[in-house]
Amino acid sequence: RYKRGDIAARIVDAYPDATWRVQPKFKASENFLHEWTELEKSLFLWNAFHRLDRLTGLGHYGVLFLGLDGREDPATPVNRTDYRLLYVQPHSENTAKISAWEDDPRSPRYGRPKLYSITTGANWAGSGAGQKTRTVHYSRVIHVAERELEDNSIGTPRLERIWNRLCDLDKLLGGSAEIYWQNAAMIMALIADAETELSPASQEAMKSQIEEMQHGLRRWMTLQGVDAKNLAPGLMGSDPSNTIDKQLDMISGATGIPKRILLGTERGELASSQDENNFAARIDERREQFAGPMILERFVKAGERLGFLPKGEMVKAEWPQSDSLSESAKADVAVKKSQAVATYANAPAAQLIVSPEEFRTWLGETNNLPEVIEPEALPEDDAEVTGQFARGKQ
Repeated sequence: RYKRGDIAARIVDAYPDATWRVQPKFKASENFLHEWTELEKSLFLWNAFHRLDRLTGLGHYGVLFLGLDGREDPATPVNRTDYRLLYVQPHSENTAKISAWEDDPRSPRYGRPKLYSITTGANWAGSGAGQKTRTVHYSRVIHVAERELEDNSIGTPRLERIWNRLCDLDKLLGGSAEIYWQNAAMIMALIADAETELSPASQEAMKSQIEEMQHGLRRWMTLQGVDAKNLAPGLMGSDPSNTIDKQLDMISGATGIPKRILLGTERGELASSQDENNFAARIDERREQFAGPMILERFVKAGERLGFLPKGEMVKAEWPQSDSLSESAKADVAVKKSQAVATYANAPAAQLIVSPEEFRTWLGETNNLPEVIEPEALPEDDAEVTGQFARGKQ
C-alpha cells in the first residue's frame, strides 16, 4: 500500500516529514559540535533519521545499522571504544528481521532482540543488482519502535488500525469509474409494441446494434415498433464524494492528521487555521517524546559508547518550536496586543496598579525586559531635601 497507495503513503510520511523538516540545535562543547558536523556532512545523518522514521512506521519497528570499522564479525558484540562510523543504513522490519531474542531471565535485556538478519543491497532488477543477508548483533544497531504496547521492541504500524478504511476507500474510488461508465451508458429497456412481431433476423440485427453502441463507436440505432427507455435516469451523474468524505473523516480521526493537511487542500480558512495549530502541537509533542529520545539521543549515546562521538560531555538537543499559529491568527494576536497596550498607556496611574514589567509578562513579552533602575535614597539630613519636602506638603 505504501508503494502504490496515495493516501496510505501520505499517512506514513506525514509525521516524519513534519518532524524532521527543521533539525534541532545541539547545546554542547565545540569539540562535540565539530565532530557532529563532520559526521553529518559525510553520512547525511538527518536524511538517515528521516528515512528511519518512515521505515519504522511501515512495520512494527525500524533499525539503523551502524557500519563500524574493523574486521569483527557483525554477529559478535562490539569490543572496542574507538570505532569509526563508516556508514549508516536504515532498515524496515522487512529487511531487518529479528532472528534471536534474549532468553536469559537474569539479563536486563530479557525478551528483547539479540540478533538480526539484515538484508543489504538494492532490491531491483537493474544491472549489477544483488542482495546479501548477514547476521548482526544488537550492539551494532539502533532499534526504534513507535506506539509500543506490551513489548517495547514491537510498535504499531501506522496503517494497521485504518486498514479496513483504506480498503473501503479503494472500493469507492475504483468503483466510481465503473459507476460513471454504467450511468453514462444508461440502463436501457427496449419495449416492443403489442402488435409488433420481430423476426429472428430482426432480433439479431437489433442485438448487434446494441452491442456496437455499448462497445464500439455506434451512437444510433434503427428500431421498428420498439421504444427505447432509460430504466434508471436518477443514477445519471450520481456522485460518491459524500461517502468518500466519510471514509476520509474516519482515517483523519484515527491517524490524528487533519483532513485538510492529509489531502493538501486549502479550503475553509477557519478550519484550516485550527487544523494547522493542532497538527503543529502534535509535531512538537512527537519531537519531544519520540524523535528526540528514541532516535537522536540513542544515536548520540551509541556514538559515545562506541567512540565515534566525544564521550562524557553534556549534550542537549533543542527542537525549534513549531509555528502553531497561522498568519491570520498572528495578525489577530498582534491587533489585540496593540489594543491592550493602548488601553494601558492611556489609563491614568495604570502603572501604580500594574507595573510595566508585569504588564509585559501578561502580553507574553518576557524577553528583553527593560532594566529597572531603583532610585537612589535621598539623604534625610540634607537641609535642601527636607525643605523641598516641607514645601511639597504645603
